[in-house]
Amino acid sequence: MDVVITADSTCDLPEALIQENDIVIFPLSILLGENSYLDGIEIHPKDIYEHVEKTGELPKTAAVTPQQYIDVFKQLTDEGKAVVHIGLSSAISSSFQNAIVAAAEFDNVYCIDSKSLCTGMGLLVLKACDLRDKKFDAKKIARRIEGLVSKVHTTFVLDSLEFLHKGGRCSSVARFGANVLGVKPSIAVSTETGKLDVAKKYRGKIEVVYKQYIADCLQNDKMDKTRVVIANSGNVNPDIIAYAKGVAESKGFEQIITADAGCTISSHCGPKTLAVFYMDE
Repeated sequence: MDVVITADSTCDLPEALIQENDIVIFPLSILLGENSYLDGIEIHPKDIYEHVEKTGELPKTAAVTPQQYIDVFKQLTDEGKAVVHIGLSSAISSSFQNAIVAAAEFDNVYCIDSKSLCTGMGLLVLKACDLRDKKFDAKKIARRIEGLVSKVHTTFVLDSLEFLHKGGRCSSVARFGANVLGVKPSIAVSTETGKLDVAKKYRGKIEVVYKQYIADCLQNDKMDKTRVVIANSGNVNPDIIAYAKGVAESKGFEQIITADAGCTISSHCGPKTLAVFYMDE
């Protein structure tokens, strides 16, 4: 039985990789005022930043509905295919629970809570594609990916606290207050709970902070050197991206992926957010 890998749009993988690996994407919705737009299809991060600048209003996000999952799962299973779905952390969105509700109607649909976001989640999606290409069946792929969830390092560093604070997504950031001068927090996603918390507090100019963050991320001796992802939410100096790629190359990664954070992540983090994602061995 052929296996199809599906994922929420929050995996933020580059379109070329999505097409190359035949990944089916479920877009979350971005709400600006009374209007709703599909993440990555009808709206992009620059549209969000323009809206916030003009109105001062932070966007909201809406989960993929059970019916949206059902429609695609039915189409795929009617074609005789099995499905492995990797979802946005259940601690961040109700999308995963909606996927579970939808999958209950089918025999060959397996859902995994990534307990992650952005291309940290995307790394699990790509691992699932690797296993599919090695002819693992859907049940074995799901079991393997569940075992890898705790190995994903999902962190990012913020230039501004405004978006995350206003969005209420990280209580420890809220405790800082939105106007703590000079603090650039690195946020980590817990692989146990899937929740966000402050991992480290940097101070200084953002270009210096980026380099400190990159060095801190890539000093781990237990990194799986298969892939690393360098992602940003827009407006990060290209020289910083090139610097991060250079450090990753020096560490011996086989594949270095650069990615743009999608609308869902950008809505909560704001511009100039930089992330380095990898997995442990």
